[in-house]
Amino acid sequence: MSTSRNLTVLVLAAVMAGSAYAKADGEDERIRAEVQKQIDEQASLRYYYISVRTVDHVVYLKGLVDTNFDRRQAEAIASAVPGVTKVNDQLALKRSYPW
Repeated sequence: MSTSRNLTVLVLAAVMAGSAYAKADGEDERIRAEVQKQIDEQASLRYYYISVRTVDHVVYLKGLVDTNFDRRQAEAIASAVPGVTKVNDQLALKRSYPW
């Protein structure tokens, strides 16, 4: 009888852990989608390809932008989304050539 009870407790713990993981994963997707939407709605940023990825409420921004102002603006947008704990700005500046 105790083996059956132990098995039940283990199965229940596994289900609860999986449920918490799925909930966190869904929250990351909600954050990613909201950050991407707001960046795409910003006139000065919409023409850049800025990739947004979210892991454990940390937003990763990647891509090329023209100015530091654009970088700061994208970072500010991501930081303002509810649920974001940190923004990892991996945006690079495009090189401008004098010719």
